[in-house]
Amino acid sequence: MNFLITLTLGASLLIGTTAMAQDHIMRLSHGENENNPTHVMAAKFEELVEQYTDGRIDVQIFGSNQLGSEQEVAQSVRTGSIEAEILYTGNLVPLAPSIGVMMLPYAFTSTQEAHAAMDALQDPLNERLPKEAGVRVLGYLEKGFRVLTNSEREVRNLEDLQGLKIRVSKNNIAIETFRSWGLDPIPMAWAEVFPALQQGVIDGQENPYTTAVSMKFNEVQSYITEIHYLIWSGPLIVSERWYQGLDADLQEALNKAGREAAAFGRANSASETEVAMRALVEMGMTLSGAPEDEEKWQEAARALWPSFAEEIGGEEWVTEASSIIAEATADLSN
Repeated sequence: MNFLITLTLGASLLIGTTAMAQDHIMRLSHGENENNPTHVMAAKFEELVEQYTDGRIDVQIFGSNQLGSEQEVAQSVRTGSIEAEILYTGNLVPLAPSIGVMMLPYAFTSTQEAHAAMDALQDPLNERLPKEAGVRVLGYLEKGFRVLTNSEREVRNLEDLQGLKIRVSKNNIAIETFRSWGLDPIPMAWAEVFPALQQGVIDGQENPYTTAVSMKFNEVQSYITEIHYLIWSGPLIVSERWYQGLDADLQEALNKAGREAAAFGRANSASETEVAMRALVEMGMTLSGAPEDEEKWQEAARALWPSFAEEIGGEEWVTEASSIIAEATADLSN
């Protein structure tokens, strides 16, 4: 009898130890290939999470939209059927309107300002996003200002832009911004963009330099204009339901890993942007720099800000967020 009791207790202790050491699976989705800074950040996050949790959380990366489009995966993160994702901010806005404050055109004049704003807004956003979308932000990636590419002609001013068929993300702020410049932009899922460029369904698109390289846009695009209207920002989001099911120490490990991975990703992105600019020119693309009449682009886009308030959390939140951004960037203005 004593032997059986001892055996049973020993087995129970062994099972308990195994349960404590058992990994939580954290599937992390993103839409880019392995050459893109998004994947570099994801890989760094995986490394840090497994280090800070002693292997109790096993991060599994699924790139190139393997688990679905960014918006589809965001819905799955909301329900907890997928644990995490890095996605373009604009693709999260339909689900989490409050994060749209990062999308206001010409809100930032430098990457330093954007970083300060992202960091300052992360905690306030995490008071809102779990209720809005069932997600929280662990870190915020930046991949440089979105630049305009096209296959038809150099765009040196607003007049040159007219008549071009430009793809934008399925986000009202991007759509209305391009409309303010006299275009009828074409909202399109990311996975459809390269084939559409190949087939001439669209003439151009707007994304960071690094995306142009990783997607080999030089094969289907000839011209680049630095329109500076929006920096590519992308939160690393985690399912709130899944996150709340973790022990407090694991939550803190994720928070730490997310912020550190974001910082690493931003530094890598800055370096890769410089490399990408040179590479695209070497591969035959024409870089035109900023538009000659950039003030007109800015004036038209900024005039839209009041009309966006209701769709990005309401006037009260936009006022609060604007104040947070202004304070965070006060000493960084050019």
